[in-house]
Amino acid sequence: MGLSEADRNRLLRRVQHEVPFIEETFAAIAADLGFHEDEVLAELRALRESGLLREISAVLEGSALGYDSALVACAVPPADLARVVEVVSAHPTVTHNYLREHAYNLWFTIAVPEQMGLDATLRALAAAAGVDAFHALRRTATFKIGVNFDLESGTNQTDAQEIAAVAAFRPGKREQGIFRALQTPLPLESRPFDELARACGCSTGELLDFARSHLGGAIRRYVGTLRHRKAGVRANGMAVWNVADPDLQRIGRALAAAPEVSHCYARNAIPGFPYTLYSMLHAQTREACLAIASRLANEVAISDYTVLFSVEEYKKVRLRYFLPELDAWWEANRDALG
Repeated sequence: MGLSEADRNRLLRRVQHEVPFIEETFAAIAADLGFHEDEVLAELRALRESGLLREISAVLEGSALGYDSALVACAVPPADLARVVEVVSAHPTVTHNYLREHAYNLWFTIAVPEQMGLDATLRALAAAAGVDAFHALRRTATFKIGVNFDLESGTNQTDAQEIAAVAAFRPGKREQGIFRALQTPLPLESRPFDELARACGCSTGELLDFARSHLGGAIRRYVGTLRHRKAGVRANGMAVWNVADPDLQRIGRALAAAPEVSHCYARNAIPGFPYTLYSMLHAQTREACLAIASRLANEVAISDYTVLFSVEEYKKVRLRYFLPELDAWWEANRDALG
């Protein structure tokens, strides 16, 4: 007999919050929740098969690892959209690619090693896609990162958090191999890290010691991710706020304190788009997202804002670092990169 709906929600809230770096990690989670390990593994396997559970893996901090990243916007004529989407989504480190309701209708995220050059990469992608320009919106401050969907309410529910600066770390080849293993989906087995350790040619103890030493630094989190639409969270709204520089820290922290906000960043403005503070809202309906944004606008006394809803999801994957596929893309596009 499987877990009740309430217990399933407790389990999913827990794995979205933290999966510990210990050898028998699912036994520990089960003990914390008052379940048996077999129940936890059976439930997670069923949730993976249903498509609700996407994966459990490391979320790495690219800025610590020498990567430059940005949210990117482009105004694409409808007749050209299919071609542009194909070019953008084919890039190995484009992770999220959405059609949103705005004149800037195509939005995607990308990260590349600093030596490859983000601006050069975007110029090469724009040339290949046949568009004038992709506009990079780089993070200038981070106030909140983290999704934790609650199945009972159909909303995101994450606590406020302090985002500390992360020290730079430049891994060697062996360390890159361990990072690659940690960012692959965790097997749903009793000793899941054994398989990851074999994949990178180290002992389980070495892999776990390495992971624990970098948690909170180069490893931002080690968590499970869900497919939000399957969790009943069908509305995805990007609320953008026109905030003066002196107020960014205060208002950014205020928005980040709202449990319905999963991500909150300050970003540079781009032509025709003066918004400098971004917060992601998730709810069951579009109307619920708009109500959350309206309430937040009243709380922070900002009237110049808008909510961009996703119309279509072209690509959504977890960002992977140190990919051979990215090296191959770089070689294939070296002339365009200049």
